[in-house]
Amino acid sequence: MNLTLHNSPYIRYRESTATIMGDTIIALFPLYFLAYFYYGIRALVVGAVAILSAEICEIVVQLIHKHKLNLSDLSPIVTGMIISMLMPASADFVVVAMASAFAILVAKAPFGGTGNNIFNPAASGIAFAYICWPSIMFLYPTPLEHIPIEITSAVKLVQGPAEILKLGGISSSISPSEMLLGNFPSPLGASCCLVIVACYIFLIVRKNIRWYMPFLYIATISVFAFFIHNFNVSPFESVAYEIISGSFMFVGVYMLTDPATSPRRTAARVVYSISAGVITMLFRYLGAVEQSAVFAIMVMNALTPAFDYICEWIISNKRKSSVKKEEYICD
Repeated sequence: MNLTLHNSPYIRYRESTATIMGDTIIALFPLYFLAYFYYGIRALVVGAVAILSAEICEIVVQLIHKHKLNLSDLSPIVTGMIISMLMPASADFVVVAMASAFAILVAKAPFGGTGNNIFNPAASGIAFAYICWPSIMFLYPTPLEHIPIEITSAVKLVQGPAEILKLGGISSSISPSEMLLGNFPSPLGASCCLVIVACYIFLIVRKNIRWYMPFLYIATISVFAFFIHNFNVSPFESVAYEIISGSFMFVGVYMLTDPATSPRRTAARVVYSISAGVITMLFRYLGAVEQSAVFAIMVMNALTPAFDYICEWIISNKRKSSVKKEEYICD
């Protein structure tokens, strides 16, 4: 019998990479509709630029390597959609395109393409944009004030509540209900917690993601925010504002669960998710930017082989010890 070693993601039964990516695209569509409702046609244009840039870069890579074009690979579309959802509606189209290009050409292609990448491509692209264009990435237009496709000085841009929280305050003009619905200055699709939760349930039903990874990630952030916070509110208010004011839930559902960059064993994934929550909050309180989750995801991506190795080592030692016990009993 000949065995062939393949890279992740590992799919069982009739599922395939295409169906998993297709389910993720379906789970991202509601966020696009909500972004259109809040910001108008420019939200869709930002999404289109991100997706087209990622797809074009993917085609260019395949042509350079003289591979047959694989248009059934939906991963560039997913990458573009996730990147656009973490962009402000006012983001310059060049910045959007550069983030998608970085994700495909730097974070994905050099490592062998789909399933071989060490870092989540979308997280890498957004982190690149955060570092290079902070003045663009951390200012947002006000929802329900539809902005023109061409951004001018007349468009008012403001800080989001995540930045206000980081500075030790709370925006009194935004109610918790508005924050749950994403009706506050924030990235395009990363702030509507109710819709993200509904999409999370859809992905669980479709067996697209492992339910415990986002759950443990958010639970860790909640515990951290309960005991340590920078502003004068109750611990429960601290938890609520931290979770619903930024992109934590979006990152936990759509990026933390990436099968190509997360550990293979269940125990390793549990530790991975909890550690990601801790690193996220350390970056949140000690880092320089308000949206810290993507940087935490990249740190955890780099540590994924270590989590797998330690888990395999523990399991191997347990098996050896059990075999020795059986031999001792037999003797």
